[in-house]
Amino acid sequence: MLEILFMGRRSVFNELSRIIAGPISVKYVDSTVIKATGNEVCVLDYYIDAECIGNCIKVGRSVEHVELMGELINAVSSVLNSGLIKMGIDYGTERVGVILVYDNTPLIGDVLTPVKLMKLLKVINGKLGYVAVGDSPIVHRFLRRSVKDLCLIADNVLIIDELESSRLRSWVSTNGLIDDVADAYAITLTKPKMIIKCPQD
Repeated sequence: MLEILFMGRRSVFNELSRIIAGPISVKYVDSTVIKATGNEVCVLDYYIDAECIGNCIKVGRSVEHVELMGELINAVSSVLNSGLIKMGIDYGTERVGVILVYDNTPLIGDVLTPVKLMKLLKVINGKLGYVAVGDSPIVHRFLRRSVKDLCLIADNVLIIDELESSRLRSWVSTNGLIDDVADAYAITLTKPKMIIKCPQD
């Protein structure tokens, strides 16, 4: 489905591998000119002097996974049909499962803190089709504070009944996703009980 062309440090490769949650392959390249075409994204480390043509990301000297995840989401959403892209959020007081799903296929996922989730939302500069959030009392407080931030990155915010999504949880966990990310994936697959239509630009 997607291929990441990568040139750089092993630590960056490990970080990429940690946040990739689905059928994305990472391929090392060694060239002075790299062309990222079609469903390819090129990730170059800060010290690499190669020319990159197409969908490219340049990684800084210090790599924080939130920035890398956000930039990867931007790059992926620019090569795929944004109307089929959904972000799932399993929001908790200390741990937040986040996943990017394309046409029900998991692509990128991680467990963040609430603060890092807000940082991720600010890194994303494209428009996704949907953001799905599991419903709970703490989510109501989160939405009151953050629905505008969610609407900056999505056309629709879906409120999901977590009891309904929990019924998919055992099936989802067989895909090798860690707990909170698996919960976020189940949330993206569940029919919403409410849809917030975001204002269009």
